[in-house]
Amino acid sequence: MAKCYCKFGKKSQINIVELVFALVALFIAFGVLFPSFGYKNRWKEANMILISRDLILTMDRIGELYNYSFDKKKLENFLNTIITEKNLIPWSEVEGTSPNVFVIACNCTEEEINKMNYWFNPLTLNGRRIYLLFQKSNFEEIPTEADVLLIKGYKNLTGFSQKFKSYIARGIGIVEIMDFNTPEKVNQDDTQTNIFGLWCTGIETGPADYMIFSKPTSVKNLTYFPFKYFYHVPIILNASSSEAITGCGYQPSGKGVFNLGGKNYNFWICDDNSVWFDIDADGTRDTLVNLRQNFKINGFNFTLNYINDNATISISFKPEYIFPDYLSYEENGNKYLPKILPIERSLVRAIKGSEEFPAVILNSPKVAWMYDIGDNPTDEEKTLLLSLLLWASRKKSSILTSTIKTGFSTSYVNVQNIDMFEVYKFSLGLAHPY
Repeated sequence: MAKCYCKFGKKSQINIVELVFALVALFIAFGVLFPSFGYKNRWKEANMILISRDLILTMDRIGELYNYSFDKKKLENFLNTIITEKNLIPWSEVEGTSPNVFVIACNCTEEEINKMNYWFNPLTLNGRRIYLLFQKSNFEEIPTEADVLLIKGYKNLTGFSQKFKSYIARGIGIVEIMDFNTPEKVNQDDTQTNIFGLWCTGIETGPADYMIFSKPTSVKNLTYFPFKYFYHVPIILNASSSEAITGCGYQPSGKGVFNLGGKNYNFWICDDNSVWFDIDADGTRDTLVNLRQNFKINGFNFTLNYINDNATISISFKPEYIFPDYLSYEENGNKYLPKILPIERSLVRAIKGSEEFPAVILNSPKVAWMYDIGDNPTDEEKTLLLSLLLWASRKKSSILTSTIKTGFSTSYVNVQNIDMFEVYKFSLGLAHPY
């Protein structure tokens, strides 16, 4: 029988080593190409989202969502009552409407700032208080917390275009109230053309007949929101003296003036539900108006929105209001009208026969020019300025209860419609402290 003998030499040993390396490489490749399946749930994160959603729905169902959205203390008390997990940290944000407090940086004197704080504070809108805080500032560096830059009185703004663009990029609107009595004040100022989009074609002799709004046709129109604010946001009228009136709950009754079109119409705060008005400017009370009631003065419509003790009342304008001629200015006994353009972006226009002269011009995003209202404007002029400031202000506020790394937020679109149809987004977030 034949016998076979096997002999393993160096060549055979090398082949075996190569085979081992090949098997190892194949094993590693298999692990990479076909990794093992693993599953990890995210129940904690999902649970926080569900909790925040249920909290928002609960606030909505009990009719407190609007109040809790803007009142930090009330929101904290509610959350502390409901949230039983001690390691959950809540926070909230509001977007799309004016916050309770917003800051207006202004190149104003102390006297001017005091006046504007007196005119506008505190506003009451849809039942909540809004405070406009005017701060003295220059153009070079406005406060970091500023929401609007207000430029009051004529200023040569040449060279400020880049600075103003940086403010706009931060969401800060700009409103200027100044007169242009020569074309050069507009055309040779790069900021007026680059930021406000204005130019002037000349000066017209003679006053205007009246001024009216350019009525928006769509919510997409640039003029829509300032127009809406003018006809819905109540303006404050302060009682500056008092007078005893038989039959009124307040003794004496707070007495003030509604300055409309340059005429003074007195009012007397009778009680917490009614106000006497002098509707024909003869100095005597004619009409008793109840809270939330509409009334007329000089043929124009108004609503008595709020009575704040015996100190102030709040009144809103209703369409359609016609302004006197506030655009024209006087020099050497003659009246003149500046031809500031473009007219297609005008919010308010002065009418002279068949001609139109813009008195308020808007530019995107949230930049406005308005004629100079002076130091003692009428109440419709104050309301017009207020509508521009509200429109131009940043529309985001946040309430952080603590410092957190990461969290999960739920958003909810809510509306309120007492004085004005107000749409905003409320977000409630929850996070762990670690």
